[in-house]
Amino acid sequence: MNLDELRNRHDAVHVVLAPPRSASTAFARVLWNSTEVAHYSHEPYETTYYHGLGSEIAWKHLAEPLALGNLLEPRTGNHLLVKEMTFQVGPRFAELVEVATSPLVFIVRDPRLTISSRRAVKARQNEPLDFPLEQTGWLDLWRQIQYCREQGVAHLLVDASDFRSEPASAFSRICRELGLGFHPGQLSWEPAPELNLSRNNPGGLDEFYVRVLNSRKLEAPTEEPPPVTDFPEEGGLRDHVMWAMDIYESLALASAQSTIC
Repeated sequence: MNLDELRNRHDAVHVVLAPPRSASTAFARVLWNSTEVAHYSHEPYETTYYHGLGSEIAWKHLAEPLALGNLLEPRTGNHLLVKEMTFQVGPRFAELVEVATSPLVFIVRDPRLTISSRRAVKARQNEPLDFPLEQTGWLDLWRQIQYCREQGVAHLLVDASDFRSEPASAFSRICRELGLGFHPGQLSWEPAPELNLSRNNPGGLDEFYVRVLNSRKLEAPTEEPPPVTDFPEEGGLRDHVMWAMDIYESLALASAQSTIC
C-alpha cells in the first residue's frame, strides 16, 4: 500500500503522537468512540523500532487496522485513527506526517510522571528499570515538534492533565479542530480486556494497556509527580528528566497561547 491508496481508503486520517505513559491510548479511545472513526491503528511503527525492520512493515500495519465497527455501534464515517509513540516512529516521522489529513496531535504529560510510570511498569514485569533514554519519548517529541514548526505542519499540543480534568470541554475543542463531531457519550465505554493492542508486535507488552482496557471512562488526574531526586543519576536519567521538564514547561506555555500551532 502507498500513500494515495491509504488516503483513498479512508475519509480522513488522524495521527496522535506521545511519549509513553501520557494517557495516549485513553485519549485515542475517546476519539475512536466517534462514529466517524471506523478504523484504529495502534502503534504501527512498534515492530520497526523493536525488531529493526523497514517501513514496509509499518505500512502493512496501517493497511490492516482494527475495525471498530466490530466492537462498537455501526460507523457513520470511514476515518482512520493512528496512535504512535514518538520514539518508535523516530526518524520515520516525516512519512507519518504525510499520512495525516488533519492537524497532528501531540500529547504531553509531566515527564516526572511519564518516566516514573514507565519504570513502574518495568518493575511489575520484573524487568530492569533502566532503558535507553530515547525510550522516554521526549527526545523525539522535541525533534518532531521542531520539525512541525520549521515545516509549517499544523499540530495541536494537548496536555493529558487538561483532557483528563475537563474532558468534555477539551474533546469538544479537539474534535472540532480535527473535523470530527463530538458527543458526551464518547467519554465512557465498556471494558475490553480481551482487546489485543500489541498485535502488531507479537510478544508485545500488554501490561502497558491493562489499566485503560479495563477502564470505563477517563480518570481525573490525582498523581503527584515524584521529586527529581527519585530518579537515578547513573546513566544520565536525572539530568534527562530535568531537561524534559524544561521542554514540558515551554510546550505548556505554547499550548496555552494557541489552539493550532
